[in-house]
Amino acid sequence: DIAMEKFYRQKIEGLDLTGWDYDARLGQLEMSIRNVLVGQDFDRLVTAYDFFRKANGGENGLTRWSPEWAKVMDAALESVSLAMEHHMDQLCELVQHPADVIGEQAECDPAYITNFGEEVVRGHSMFAVSRMLSESRPGVRQAAGRSPWDVAALGSPALASYAGVVTVTELADVQGQDYSAAPAVILSARLGGLEDIPPGVTAVLTSAPVDLLSHIAIRARQTGVLLAAMPDPAGWEALVADAGKGVKIEVVGEEIKVSESSAGAAAASTSSATSSATSSAPKLTLAPKVDTADWLVTPDKYAPGVVGGKSSSLAKLGVSPAIASFGAAVPASSALPFDAFDKALAADPATAAKVSAALSAVSTADAAGDATARRAALDSVRSTIAYDLKMPDDLVAPLAAAAASYGNTCAPADVYHAVKKVWASKWNERAFLSRKACGVPDDSLHMATLLMEVVPATHAFVLHTANPLTGDAGEVFGEVCVGLGEALVGNEPGSALSFTCAKSPGAFPVVKSLPCKPVSHHAPYTTVIARSDSNGEDLEGFAGAGLYDSVTVVPTESRVVSYADEPLVWDEGKRTRLMSRLAELAVAVEAEMGVPQDIEGCIVGDDVYVLQSRNQVL
Repeated sequence: DIAMEKFYRQKIEGLDLTGWDYDARLGQLEMSIRNVLVGQDFDRLVTAYDFFRKANGGENGLTRWSPEWAKVMDAALESVSLAMEHHMDQLCELVQHPADVIGEQAECDPAYITNFGEEVVRGHSMFAVSRMLSESRPGVRQAAGRSPWDVAALGSPALASYAGVVTVTELADVQGQDYSAAPAVILSARLGGLEDIPPGVTAVLTSAPVDLLSHIAIRARQTGVLLAAMPDPAGWEALVADAGKGVKIEVVGEEIKVSESSAGAAAASTSSATSSATSSAPKLTLAPKVDTADWLVTPDKYAPGVVGGKSSSLAKLGVSPAIASFGAAVPASSALPFDAFDKALAADPATAAKVSAALSAVSTADAAGDATARRAALDSVRSTIAYDLKMPDDLVAPLAAAAASYGNTCAPADVYHAVKKVWASKWNERAFLSRKACGVPDDSLHMATLLMEVVPATHAFVLHTANPLTGDAGEVFGEVCVGLGEALVGNEPGSALSFTCAKSPGAFPVVKSLPCKPVSHHAPYTTVIARSDSNGEDLEGFAGAGLYDSVTVVPTESRVVSYADEPLVWDEGKRTRLMSRLAELAVAVEAEMGVPQDIEGCIVGDDVYVLQSRNQVL
């Protein structure tokens, strides 16, 4: 088997595809993937292969090389690519650790060990298949009418003269840095989706897909930073080759042109000033909290100073005639007010003392510029709150009543544990650095916790009632994924079903991409989610979404999505009806709120639920 595998890999690597048409390349790719799967257990690749094989077959009901077929094939190829990436990353991690241990004990030269895992991957037949995959994609994307680029945020027009120095690094590794003195274009192969964009960064380019409505995309648009993906390996390598160079970036439609800038240092000073003005975080003043005697409040008591904008918006939607007439529902909810955390801390003096000591350590480390010590101290704060803070005796009954209203699927202690994790998320590193950049003292940020029923969603959606990329107020932009919405807002790998639709009556939605996110998230049964609702989110001019955590009482389950059977891909009529209905919902919510909205929701069978709506950051 090993000899046959080696023989086949060598044959694949030796193929010259120059004279092959794209049908021949796709046919050879199908056989090559099938060979990889012989005798090897790659669950995600098996599912992705089924999707690709159906798209490449002749009985899928689509006209080959039509725009509709090409969009399906584009999604299928991306699905295969993501599956191979997942399995090869696993393999690399699996073999690298024992190699490190054995190499250290045998006193090997580290030069032979450092890249051992990567070399194992390069010797795998899947590595050879990945080259064939990249050779097949350009023609498919062209037939689908798509550029190799995916633009999520346009950035400043000043980038056309000078954007900054190309810096190749993971965006997660430069959190808390400041590039204002020397503007930078960050090339980050991966994006977690929740990173902040440091001041002075004028553009973030990545080889990973970016969801237009993910938190990082929203922050990029709000701060005037270009955010775009170049998934084509050859295109990405060309960008990386510019590392260390000062470049300019021109955006023309879906295309992005990166070239060396002749403006040099003179433009750098201008761009630096522009970057400091657009990319630095706004200085914020937060509304103070209002103390209340209630541990838990119902929507009729959601008020400024008691809870945040998330709860207040939900209460308004719950009594909205427009939402009711549309036929959408708003899940039942209740909330722990802003002062609940302070009261819980006061009722547990021992834990309060430990939290105070940990916060002092955070301040000391931050003042000394010791990022490692600061990170450890922040971890200590979160851990102490999440695991040591006792439930006050008079909170048990309100949480029991809340659990009963959601079907008694959760014990009060379990609900409280989820609430504590939300409170603790105030001190995650990204939120801490964001508050620091905005001049917000820790004691002015208050965290309410919204308790909502988690419905068994088959699909989730995010809608912007003004196109976030073009700014067109007459066009809705939407994204839909399988399962719960964390795959969307967290910018998990792969594309969503994305579409635009004019707001005029009877307008026909236009599909931009079909879904291929490999994993969906589902609640195992009806449960409760504790959602962050601070006074530092949903503020005018500040995209604070995603800074703090939301936690389900019962952990969600992850499932590999079978797109070979997914109606969003194959049932054009059903897909079109869904997109049209969501566009109508977006128009109805915007009419109720009076300004463009960022709407999150989910679908259960034929029922549509609105989970959140906030003013859209344009």
